[in-house]
Amino acid sequence: MTSLPNVNKPIERVDVFLFESSDYKEFDSLIAQELAGLIQKVYKQFDERNQLELSGDYELKSELQENDLPFGFVASKKNSKDVFVVFRGTKTFAEWFKDVNIPLVSYNDGKNRDGSILQKIQLIQSPVEIPKVGDFGRVTVGFRQIYINLRDAMINALQKCDPDSRIFVTGHSLGGALATLAIPDIIKNTNFQPKDVILYTFASPRCGDREFAIKFRETGVRHWRIANTEDFVTMIPFPTGNVFQPAPSETPPELDVLPKNPTVGLGTGGVTGPDRNPNPLFGFFKAMYDRNKRRMPDYVHTGTPVCFTIHAAALEQHHNLEEIYMRGILRFIQSK
Repeated sequence: MTSLPNVNKPIERVDVFLFESSDYKEFDSLIAQELAGLIQKVYKQFDERNQLELSGDYELKSELQENDLPFGFVASKKNSKDVFVVFRGTKTFAEWFKDVNIPLVSYNDGKNRDGSILQKIQLIQSPVEIPKVGDFGRVTVGFRQIYINLRDAMINALQKCDPDSRIFVTGHSLGGALATLAIPDIIKNTNFQPKDVILYTFASPRCGDREFAIKFRETGVRHWRIANTEDFVTMIPFPTGNVFQPAPSETPPELDVLPKNPTVGLGTGGVTGPDRNPNPLFGFFKAMYDRNKRRMPDYVHTGTPVCFTIHAAALEQHHNLEEIYMRGILRFIQSK
């Protein structure tokens, strides 16, 4: 796996990753199947509001909860040095859109680009700093908020595990984003070496910006991003709001929150801004054109993509872990 420099800086084009075919030799479809099965146990626990049911092969270290609802767990595997950190996603495609807030904030302290607190997004609490990670790019504020509520239980459990353990971190949908956010925290705030931390995500949306993706790669942690090409969740948030062409490199970045000055930042055109067009269709295209003048926030996937294509009759079915993603993993197993 190699990383290329920004070869076209004036238009902000950068090849974040270049994958070689040899990278896929380390992908283990049997481990992927095991991890998907562990995620399903959290979904079952949530659905039935019962205790987490793990087989005799696993020993529970800690449950991960938000507002007393199960969101995942940390467990070890008996007769091995394998430890698992598991996150579920939201229950439906519609819930994911309801729960997530995508403006970008610092991974380190949850603050806006200028150091302020993002106040205008619903349900966002005061930011909490993640210690020792330093400058690690920016991530979506909604994903980070959920992760912050789960991290203490996760870190405390991992600190009690054998430092020679192999750590598998995994999640589906929103859980894939949470698992990705957990990696820098685990590297900096536990005793595990990056080579012993492996990330498998299923149907994960983008959770950070370009800098986060580059910093993530520099950790050396292997990330397998498993995706159904028909799954819309894996395509959002969109990579950038600049639709037709990049803004000039000297253009200041777009602000994440509409400022007091309505001529700067979001909402300058469309059907509501000072340059509005009352026709909704023309207003839409005017807004898209105006975005070419501003650098919109960008969102970048991490990890090596492991993709399959299974088409179903409804968008939500394309995202289903048990019926679609497990079937996709079985294809990889059967092909070997």
